[in-house]
Amino acid sequence: MDSNAAVSATVLDENRVQSAITRACGLIAPIWPLDQWIAVNPFWGLRDQSIKRADQLLEQRAGFSFLMPAAFYREAWEGGRISDSDLRASLDESDNTDGLQPVFDLLKHGEQAVDSLRLSILDVFPVNAEGVKAADAVCDEIGRLCGAFFDVRQGRWSPAVNRDRQGGFFEFWLEAAQQDLSLDYRTGVAGARERLKAFPRTRLQAVEKAVALIGLGANELEVLCHNLLMRVVGWASWSSGVDWRAGLAGDDSEARESLLSALLVWEAVALECASDEQIAARKEAWEEIRQSIHASGCDGTAGLDAANDPEEKLLWIWQRAYEIGYQRKLMHIMGESSENATDAKTAEAGPDVQAVFCIDVRSEVMRRHLENDNPRVQTLGFAGFFGLPISHQSHGPFSEVQRLPGLLAPAYRLIDTEGSFEGDNALNRKLDQREITRESVRNAKYSSLSTFTLVETTGLAWAWKLFKDSLYRQSEKNGSLTGALTGTLVHHLGSDPLARHEKVKLVAGFLQGMSLTGNFAPLLVFIGHGTQTDNNPNHAGLACGACGGQSGGVNARLAAALFNDPQVREGLAEEGIHIPDETLAVAAEHCTVTDEVTLFDQESVPDSHKALLSELQGSFLNAGREARKERATPLKLNGLDGTELLAAMRQRAVDWSEVRPEWGLANNAAIIFAKRDLTRGKNLSGRTFLHDYDPELDTEGQVLEALMSAPMMVANWINLQYFASVTVPEVYGAGNKLLHSVVGGNLGVIEGNGTDLRIGLPLQSVHDGIYWRHEPLRLTVLIDAPRERIRAIVERQPDVARLVNNQWLWLHRILPGGGQERFVKGEWHLCPG
Repeated sequence: MDSNAAVSATVLDENRVQSAITRACGLIAPIWPLDQWIAVNPFWGLRDQSIKRADQLLEQRAGFSFLMPAAFYREAWEGGRISDSDLRASLDESDNTDGLQPVFDLLKHGEQAVDSLRLSILDVFPVNAEGVKAADAVCDEIGRLCGAFFDVRQGRWSPAVNRDRQGGFFEFWLEAAQQDLSLDYRTGVAGARERLKAFPRTRLQAVEKAVALIGLGANELEVLCHNLLMRVVGWASWSSGVDWRAGLAGDDSEARESLLSALLVWEAVALECASDEQIAARKEAWEEIRQSIHASGCDGTAGLDAANDPEEKLLWIWQRAYEIGYQRKLMHIMGESSENATDAKTAEAGPDVQAVFCIDVRSEVMRRHLENDNPRVQTLGFAGFFGLPISHQSHGPFSEVQRLPGLLAPAYRLIDTEGSFEGDNALNRKLDQREITRESVRNAKYSSLSTFTLVETTGLAWAWKLFKDSLYRQSEKNGSLTGALTGTLVHHLGSDPLARHEKVKLVAGFLQGMSLTGNFAPLLVFIGHGTQTDNNPNHAGLACGACGGQSGGVNARLAAALFNDPQVREGLAEEGIHIPDETLAVAAEHCTVTDEVTLFDQESVPDSHKALLSELQGSFLNAGREARKERATPLKLNGLDGTELLAAMRQRAVDWSEVRPEWGLANNAAIIFAKRDLTRGKNLSGRTFLHDYDPELDTEGQVLEALMSAPMMVANWINLQYFASVTVPEVYGAGNKLLHSVVGGNLGVIEGNGTDLRIGLPLQSVHDGIYWRHEPLRLTVLIDAPRERIRAIVERQPDVARLVNNQWLWLHRILPGGGQERFVKGEWHLCPG
């Protein structure tokens, strides 16, 4: 081989190695900080695969399946949750030709456990002196240093190596590991520290050396890299989130690759330190692995592009039957006539109030009871950030808060103002001084001497605070939102104020998105939602499932202000959207713990609308009372009268020892894109996301395309977050709230003495101590639109196609007669029942 050919071969090998590393990193879904929490589909990186292939891939690479155990389906069968017809329909859909007997036999004996493949050399090392496996000890060491590196708030007396973070995590880890005198003892890998000292300090050079020592081909290297990342899935997911958010901001980040580089170097070091017997055991294990992954088609790129599904596990037949049971029930509810549907007289006169709620499943309960109480109220469903991609900059020394789905970057910034430069400065100075005082207390609390001085000097004060917090006081709600909205809306980049046409475009966008471009009611209410809990690191997870754990009140008030702007209305009229002069928009926020609705800016409502607003307030009170009754049983509060029930729910909101203040989005199962007429008065049990969509106003399909590529995607993330937190809680669940410790101020939580971040939902958010409160079902998407319109969108939108064709969700269409049909493998099939 000549020199040019050798260089080309080297470059090719380097490209293959880098491609394998990039692919492995791409399989890890991102997560967000606790205070910006959003529900995440943890299988997002596997969406290119059919769900069954992804399950097999994770079983081989990480040692788990994301189906429930056979006992779960046996209980569902014996309890009637899965019927004969459900099981037969599932069997008909499958490729199984052996009949029902093997399916029933599975419930008796369970699925045969799959032995975990020993992909890492550390898997063949003995336990260390403390009885901990070497692989676990290394992961603990990595996790501990991740906590130190990513902590930008909580650590107060970090080691010297943490003070100057030049480079990424890899450089930080390598320096700390090289200085760690106890490294060999704690990990059980004798000679590891000396080997680490011989590695290059530059990450890429260290990875190059590590990969050469590991000696695997590119496809096999991807399998190993994925396996290594799954061993620290919490920090791998955090690193993926760092990269994701940097990309939204237009910055570069290699957090995932930096973490993986440390894992690869550890693998290479362990190989150098291994005995001949251990190396032979590793070689034998990889021969078995190669046969297994090649036989199943899960070998890197080749496996990821394979067209055929693996042999179907029988548990998938039970899982599908479980889902068909819910879908059959949903179809029955949708086909029922409703006594509370809008009558002809009301429809002709038009509603007095149009109330726009977030599509959140908890809104379905309030919407239903509000319309039952007052037939002249029409509710609509729309994304809870109301189409306003903003961040919010409040007064004081606080960072701006993003109030939009985590999949998007803010385009605008809402800046609080007192109306004058002098007023803003005075308030900022006051808040700055308050924060300086708090920071002084924090510094004293976390200093190296606080253990011996702070408790003794302030003990009685802390005891009084603990006693006061135990009184279940009713805290002031929405205190920051009760004043008039005086913010300035500017571009996020450059801070230039928005021109009139830009404001018009924003308002036209959210009106068209909710299919509301005419027939406006005299009163239009934008209702955001938020939660209220105390002493709860997972607080944001109970707020909007999409909008970074933020409440929707700020967005609702901004939407109302823009809608009421006379210049905006003039621009809308030029666009063909005519808003009557008597139509007024107001804003509100729904507390999902207590089902109370707070109306904002009531003092600015003109006399002409006060009677209507007062009537609406009464309807909110009545709807909240009925919603609380409906939610009482799952909260174990049934038997209380209306007053007692409200008091109990208010108490849950401020009880610092309450682990289940509410059930959040638990039991979500479907999203419906249709006019409210098709669902009004129908009890969907708080399990359905409801987004208004009128197919007659969207002849080009642009609105539906936006809905399927945004709200549907968000609902999928929420749905599979809850799904995985139930089916694989030890991997994708946050564990027991009672054992949580917060890392880095708001990075995440660890459980007990663990070092890896726990991701997903705490056990208490999906389980009541006896039963699962969330049914692990893939999302059913139900759309009222023509066949070809839906098909064309699936073909145009790659991520939509991946989710639909690979069965990460179920795509249904509402038929004119009330039935449904399902889109499977490019064809429409009539749904039975």
